Amino acid sequence: MASLKFNILLYVLFHAIFFLSSEVLGYYGEEHKLLKNINSYRTLYWDKPLLIKNKKARCVAKNIAAKLDQSCHENSLVYKVKLDMYPDELAYCIGNNHTTDGVVLPVCAPKDDLAEVPLLHNYTRTRYAKYINDSTFTWIGIGSNDYWMVVVLSKNTSTWSSSASANGLVSKLGFGHGVVSLFLGMLFYLVL
Repeated sequence: MASLKFNILLYVLFHAIFFLSSEVLGYYGEEHKLLKNINSYRTLYWDKPLLIKNKKARCVAKNIAAKLDQSCHENSLVYKVKLDMYPDELAYCIGNNHTTDGVVLPVCAPKDDLAEVPLLHNYTRTRYAKYINDSTFTWIGIGSNDYWMVVVLSKNTSTWSSSASANGLVSKLGFGHGVVSLFLGMLFYLVL
């Protein structure tokens, strides 16, 4: 009986760690915190719906962040970027090189300075606030590098929709995680 309880406890503990890790959620550290803060800001202060993570928007954000490799200074907290400036990244991530239903919001945010100024203020107390508060944007992707945090907001259009979060369990957690769960379930069944 003690072995059964231990096996069940081990099974539940493994799944809690595996499914709730940052890697499964897709965002790490400051990116995850920024996503939570932006959604809290939208819902609490502006009564807007939550932004939903979108793989294509995240792909664009990560690739633009990789291109913004220059360091920044105090006077460059906000940097203007248009999607059309990155045709290769758009073609790679969303399949075409021209779209007007998304916006790129890069902020100079050196990792050493993140404790001094909350990153959320760079999005809510600048000209970017109008985009964060705009309810026509439904999806979000976030990417970063050592100096820049890039948020890509997109609208619910066919350009961005094929990789949007689905409601199915396998879609949310990924096929690989489902296979691991099935394998572990069969393993624990055989052990019992």
